[in-house]
Amino acid sequence: MSAEEPTFERFLQALRGTNPFRSHRITDVGGGEATVESIHKNAFTKLTRVVQDAAKEPTSIGALLIGAPGVGKSHLLARLFQWAGEDKATVVYLHNILASPERMLRYVLNATVSDLAGHRGSDYTQSRLYTILNRALIRTGAFKGRKMMTGPKEIEARKEALARLGAKIDPQNAVIPVLNAFLTGTSHASLGDPSAEKRAQAAVLWLSGETLGPDEARLLDQTRLLDQAAGEDGLSLPDDAAVERVLHVLSHLCALAELPLVLCLDQVDNLDPDAVRALMSYAHALLDRAKHLVVIVSGVKQSMLSLRTGEVIPAAAWDRIAERILELHMISPEEARAILAGRLDAALSGFEEKEIEEVIAARKRDRLFPLGSEWLERRLDGVQELRPRDAILWARDRWEAQQDRLATVGGKRWLKEWPGPGADPKPHAAKLEDVIDVEVRKKLEEGKNRRRLQQASLPPDEDNLASLTHRLLSRCAGKANATLLGIEHLTAKKRGKAPAYHLLAKERRADGVIVTTGVTFLCAPSGHGARTPLQRMAEDTKHTDKRILVTDEERRPLRLGGAGKAAYDALGKLGRQRFLHLHLDFAGHAELDSLVGLLGAAKSQDLEIEHPRGQYRKVTEDEVIASFQRQSLLLAHPLLRELLTEEIVKGGTDSVPPPPWDPQQTREHVMAELSWRLGLMARELAQIFASRKKVPEKRFPEVWSHIKKTAQALHDEGLVHATATDDDLFVQLRGRK
Repeated sequence: MSAEEPTFERFLQALRGTNPFRSHRITDVGGGEATVESIHKNAFTKLTRVVQDAAKEPTSIGALLIGAPGVGKSHLLARLFQWAGEDKATVVYLHNILASPERMLRYVLNATVSDLAGHRGSDYTQSRLYTILNRALIRTGAFKGRKMMTGPKEIEARKEALARLGAKIDPQNAVIPVLNAFLTGTSHASLGDPSAEKRAQAAVLWLSGETLGPDEARLLDQTRLLDQAAGEDGLSLPDDAAVERVLHVLSHLCALAELPLVLCLDQVDNLDPDAVRALMSYAHALLDRAKHLVVIVSGVKQSMLSLRTGEVIPAAAWDRIAERILELHMISPEEARAILAGRLDAALSGFEEKEIEEVIAARKRDRLFPLGSEWLERRLDGVQELRPRDAILWARDRWEAQQDRLATVGGKRWLKEWPGPGADPKPHAAKLEDVIDVEVRKKLEEGKNRRRLQQASLPPDEDNLASLTHRLLSRCAGKANATLLGIEHLTAKKRGKAPAYHLLAKERRADGVIVTTGVTFLCAPSGHGARTPLQRMAEDTKHTDKRILVTDEERRPLRLGGAGKAAYDALGKLGRQRFLHLHLDFAGHAELDSLVGLLGAAKSQDLEIEHPRGQYRKVTEDEVIASFQRQSLLLAHPLLRELLTEEIVKGGTDSVPPPPWDPQQTREHVMAELSWRLGLMARELAQIFASRKKVPEKRFPEVWSHIKKTAQALHDEGLVHATATDDDLFVQLRGRK
């Protein structure tokens, strides 16, 4: 018998290690989590009808999705995403959209194009953007050839067809030529042309609102644009009107491909008022001027109404984004039962398919095994309505109780005496601060994992990095335990030079001296784009005592031309006490995003804990900040530590030695374990792996981390689907539900 063959003992092992009810929040709208179609059916039907209406008519529609925390808003958006994936629509899910108000629209474009094109430029043929362009040409009849033909003649024919189609939807001929550079570059790259791949990458950068230097601009083969590219600022979308134009063309092409574009702006009430006002104003403008576009704005009902009554969202913008209002309500006890049954069916189907007699017999006796129908009836006694989140949390606790009993009495006795004692064991009392700290740590890790698994959802962006850092540090300024006195976010005026820095911080050293620090974030894709910011930093001799340069070392390492190198060398001569270059990797960016996301969830009253167990309470922003301080979570980040302690820290991440286990064997282990089950938590995969390898218990965290990294790599390759759940990953084979 192979180690992977399912048996009753392996079922018990799965029961001990996995809890299908751990996740009560949607962290990945593209995940394979089981859903129940009858839940919020009317709202879902209305939402799909909105998308279908926008596909048919040359108009754009705003939809407002509201409800109490935990009522299922993100789950509904996840169902929409899954529905759209069945050849229905192009859904772009934008969460925690944070940028300075002046650059909010540009960041929305950056995130949208990044999502459509993907973050791996070496394989754009698999991107949604490539599919949309080809499908639009075929569905409109502009291209008569066969879809999969990629010979030179077919590529040229598609280029000409897109140009003809563009004359109707882009009369200024400003966007279609660049989309054509992407289309032809991607096609030729699939034939092994490395220069064509660079052309496609340059097109994606321009469409995202990035700045190109002369070399990148020449790749686009747009002679009329080269003069602009040779200038000081390089080639980029000059203003908000140009940004809007790209989104308009994309939405029109999606409609022609019969895959209408849907922008989901989830949890917008997590943002600060200025960011909400800017985002909603831009959404209003897009809806007024675009065609075939749907913008869905989602948030907690109370918070969204407060933003409206407080005029953070102007009346005109509200009327447009709330053209269709969908409000989700509590669910009935019968619907709660259906949710639990659906998750159990998905979790246990693999064991029933393999005809494990004990599991089949138990499921015939009680479809809610191993939770139990009697247990649920007791929990629902006297309950008229409840949130989906409540039902899932109850089931999580019940599953854990069964795990405890299984560990106590063993598998055979557990099954024989199931469902066991009538009441769930009472948990030990815990201090409020400890419960908050545990939840904050789990959600922080969940946020980082989610971004790692969906890197395209967090593109490299200077203003986003500055906004995230400012949001966190502004909550710490003036506190007794920090040297930071104040933090200012500097943004470029509509006319005039851009400031030398994104952030300006004032700190008080231990000797009482006030130190001013300027922070510049640099994510330029070319040496041309890095030149001017570095020169501004080098030339500033009056405003700062220290200068910090932060670069995205993993995705956009600093590239220097002659002038840029001269400026960088001049900064380096200032000495380490006056100039610091911090090399930020993707994990560092994701950590900033996750920290801010936790504050946002608390702000919109969507961060909850159980204290005591079974009683839910909101966690406030102040409580989250206090937890950050107790656990030194902000000080753990190299950039935040530098601005909170007035001490020099080394840039980058400490190198970690490679794991002693063969990577290929680890991959085979993960795939083999998943081959006969719906899915497993990475922790359980690590437990099985550690047991087989006889790894000492003290090294289990190392094994767990190794398994999670392997799962993330397999996810990137499209072999598995991993979903961030608290501090763990739920891993499934692709294509299995």
